[in-house]
Amino acid sequence: MSFTETLRDKAAFFVSKRNLHKVMNSEEIEDVLESIRNYSGRGFYDKIRLAQIEEELYNLCRRVIEHKPRIITEIGTWNGGTFYVWTRINPQAEKIISIDLPSGQFGGGYDEKRIKFFREFASDRKNTELYFIRGDSKSKETTDKLSAILQKDKIDFLYIDGDHTYEGIKKDFYIYLNFMSEKGLIGFHDINTYKEGYGVVKFWNEIKSRYRHEEFIREGSRVMGNGLIYLNS
Repeated sequence: MSFTETLRDKAAFFVSKRNLHKVMNSEEIEDVLESIRNYSGRGFYDKIRLAQIEEELYNLCRRVIEHKPRIITEIGTWNGGTFYVWTRINPQAEKIISIDLPSGQFGGGYDEKRIKFFREFASDRKNTELYFIRGDSKSKETTDKLSAILQKDKIDFLYIDGDHTYEGIKKDFYIYLNFMSEKGLIGFHDINTYKEGYGVVKFWNEIKSRYRHEEFIREGSRVMGNGLIYLNS
């Protein structure tokens, strides 16, 4: 990055940070979703993009809030929309961890410099630490980094929105099941997406009957959808 580009980025970040803090004024789900729509940044930080049907996400968020998770992990952060939501609606959270593959096939790969912007999502939370692992969720290097972050902790809420192939999401599920708390929640995005190359629907339909579960799908929709399973409950 040239000197001029660095100056422009600093200016864009300064304005974006200020505008972000203006909209971070509530922990209520409706207000958090509204703040995403109202936020307007500059340059590389111009938007917080949310690839969700809000009705579906809202209903999932209600269940997550009821669970009061201390430790949250998200596989597949993209441009930070759901990561922002988990951070804002869970003031009690102590660790929130993003795992994202640079140049991932399904839209993943935030730039390393965007991490400083994501950190602002919890800038008013002294008890919440944010962590960012840029790598393949299925690699030993990534799981070793996660283990170092978790130490003796277990994940209370895991949200899987990374590799959408059947084999990919299956591996993510069984790998990260080992890091879950006994009564943890696991959320899945795209349980209703019927597109070539997407295997979430198939895997979700295979495993959901083994657990108490809920589906959050807008009536008549054939895309997106959130699923939630409850471990040992």
